[in-house]
Amino acid sequence: MNQKYTQEMLREIEISELSDFSHELEKVWRRSRLKFTDKELVSLFPEAKQIISQKIEEWKEVLKLKRETVRCSLKEIYKLNVDDLSKWFGEYMVEVFLFNEVKGIYKHIGRLQRQLMQINGEQGVRIEFWDNQLEKARGKPIADIAEQNLLVRNIGNRFSAKCPFHEDKTPSFYIYPETNTYHCFGCQAHGDVINLTMHLYGLSFKEAVQMLNQ
Repeated sequence: MNQKYTQEMLREIEISELSDFSHELEKVWRRSRLKFTDKELVSLFPEAKQIISQKIEEWKEVLKLKRETVRCSLKEIYKLNVDDLSKWFGEYMVEVFLFNEVKGIYKHIGRLQRQLMQINGEQGVRIEFWDNQLEKARGKPIADIAEQNLLVRNIGNRFSAKCPFHEDKTPSFYIYPETNTYHCFGCQAHGDVINLTMHLYGLSFKEAVQMLNQ
C-alpha cells in the first residue's frame, strides 16, 4: 500500500469522523434550544394571535378550493366510459395526490385553532361547550359530506353510492337524511355524520367534530 493511498484513506476517515461529530453537535444543540409554550410565544410576539387568526381563514379558503378540486376530479372520472379497475385506479390517484392533501389541511387548521385557544387562555374545551359542538356536528347534513367525497344519486327520500368502507361493485351504501345516518347492506357499516367524516377524512373523533363545526 503506497503512502498516497494511505493518506487518502486517513483523510476519508477524518472526514467521516468529523461528519459524525457534527451530527452529534447538532443533536445536542437541538435538545438545548429553548422551547416556548404558546402563551410564552404570544407574550414575546403579541402579533401572533392576529397572525394565527388570519392564517386560519387563509387555510379555510385553500381548503374550499382543494375540496372542490377533489369533487370535480371524481366527477370527471365517473363520467369516463372505462372498466371498474380503471375507475378504481383514478379514485386511488385522486386520494394519493389530492385527498391526502385535503386531510392534511384539516389537521393543520385544527392545530392552529388549538394554538389560538391556548393563547386565549383556554386550557381545554369546557363540557358544555363540547356538548354544544357535538350537537351541532351531529346536525350537519350527512348528504353534504357524502356528496363532497362520493358519487351519490337520489332515490326518493334517501341517497345511494358505492360504499367507502369496502370494495363495492354496485352501490350498496345508503344515506338517510331524516336520521342523518348511513348504512351499507354489503359490509354492514353503520353510523352517523361524525363516523362518516372520520372515515372519509382519516380524522379522530375530536378532529371530525371540529371539522363539521367549521
